[in-house]
Amino acid sequence: MNKIITTIILISSVLTAGDLYLFDDRFQPAFNLNTTDFILPDTTQNVEPDSVEFVNYPAKPMLYSLILPGLGQYKNGDPLWKSAIFAGMEVASIVSWVQWNKQAEDIRKEYELFGDTHWSLYNWVLNTQLQPPNDWGTKFNIETPKDFIIDGTHSLQLHLTGYLAETFGEFISSDSLAQYPNWVIEYLDEISVLQDQHFYENIGKYDQFVGGWDDFEDRYILEKTVEDTIEIILMTPNKNDYNKDRARSNDLLTMANYAVTAIMFNHVISGLEAVFTNQRQARKRAEQSKTDVGLYYDPRNKYGIGGITVSYKW
Repeated sequence: MNKIITTIILISSVLTAGDLYLFDDRFQPAFNLNTTDFILPDTTQNVEPDSVEFVNYPAKPMLYSLILPGLGQYKNGDPLWKSAIFAGMEVASIVSWVQWNKQAEDIRKEYELFGDTHWSLYNWVLNTQLQPPNDWGTKFNIETPKDFIIDGTHSLQLHLTGYLAETFGEFISSDSLAQYPNWVIEYLDEISVLQDQHFYENIGKYDQFVGGWDDFEDRYILEKTVEDTIEIILMTPNKNDYNKDRARSNDLLTMANYAVTAIMFNHVISGLEAVFTNQRQARKRAEQSKTDVGLYYDPRNKYGIGGITVSYKW
């Protein structure tokens, strides 16, 4: 009778477990039949590839895309067009960044050379301090601009040599020329302007330095509306051309910064999209999985039953 019952149980186990009914002698009963010692199964040897549980790591495709946009999509097995979009955006942004920076640098060199050629310290002191124009009222119907002075709100750095350097030091502020304007006539060879970034900004931006342009005789005013007031800007044709080139260079640098921002966002978006796609694929595999339950056969058991097997297949 017991043999008949055992046979029926084994047959039903085979039918219910289907192809998942596999005997593996690596597994032992949870308890030794002869002792009460708990036995842990040894699964460190002879592990078949099909018996290793698949573990999904969604951070891996994100890391791939953060390193190279589109690589995470490729690792996920997405269509190639998706990887091509992110990779193409990366290439286009890098090329644009390089080109716009190069163009901005070329224009910067041009307008700085233009400023060196058409603006001079001698003209500035001469037109502002030694022989300032007296026709502001008749020519422009305005008083002499308050910023049209040597020692105004901004200054230039001067480099001295010879006698001046021995007396006053190697570097002084241009404000000193308000007290000693004749230096540009008597010691012009011993004075030079430090042509740094502030110098090139000052000569184009502030009215205080408009007298240094060599076409100062052709000066004019430019009215600019700022909020509820009208701002008067002192201009010359050369200063106007100079400022246009500076504006073009700055615009290109701004576009280059946008390209860098696009590169950063491309990495982040590609990484996030790779994670979402990976998780979506994992959910699909879970939905397509198959769970099966069967009896575990153990020949050392009196009735041949070692327990219940639960299998999860995807």
